[in-house]
Amino acid sequence: MQPAAQHTAVLPVRGQVQLHVLPEPAALAAATAQRFSQWLSPVEHERWQRFRLEADRQRFLLARALVRSVLGTCVQQAPESLQFVCNHYGKPELLQPAATPEQTLKFNLSHTRGLLVLAVTAADEIGVDVESITREAEMLALAERYFAASEVAMLRAADPLQLQELFFRLWTLKEAYVKARGLGLQLGLDSFAIGLGRNSTPALLHAADDDIARWSCFSIAHADVFRIAAAVNAPTASLQLNEVSLF
Repeated sequence: MQPAAQHTAVLPVRGQVQLHVLPEPAALAAATAQRFSQWLSPVEHERWQRFRLEADRQRFLLARALVRSVLGTCVQQAPESLQFVCNHYGKPELLQPAATPEQTLKFNLSHTRGLLVLAVTAADEIGVDVESITREAEMLALAERYFAASEVAMLRAADPLQLQELFFRLWTLKEAYVKARGLGLQLGLDSFAIGLGRNSTPALLHAADDDIARWSCFSIAHADVFRIAAAVNAPTASLQLNEVSLF
């Protein structure tokens, strides 16, 4: 993994996963919120206005600003000029009529309270997920209900002191793979399994309807309390972590 850098988004090369990480501030200055709101499309603006809680409004605005700022820098366009379309399952894509297949950007966004993460690749399908490991959860009960049998066995065999960390590693990795596939709820969490090999390197062990050899998985800790995972349909891939500053 390359060392963290400031917001210097450039077009990724094939096989490279860029993770752009934005810490969520306690509150946005009014002038900053106004600037970001001017980047929104009419549909995004309508969605933004429908949020009733201020925390949800701010997180949505920050998420759209992160996507538009990073992708706009990558393709050298103003954030407000970008246009997006969604696939049949609702996964958004950047509209790039003039881009070749090799230049077509793929992206995925995840956020939790305190942190937003945007993953960007060139042409390779990508999924990302972030969770706080301090989040309360009935870990074994959730795993037994949703995870593959081998993952449940891994959790049951874990040191109790490491259970929470391991659970959120698996949870984020599974969510990242589901998002990369772009099939929404159609893909069950128990239809595939994630394993942790030598040095705890994550890998897709099996999938009911997929070629596991075409996937790379990543799992990293951030700021002690966050676990970030990414899955990309590239058999060999590298990861670059960028700390973003929009303010």
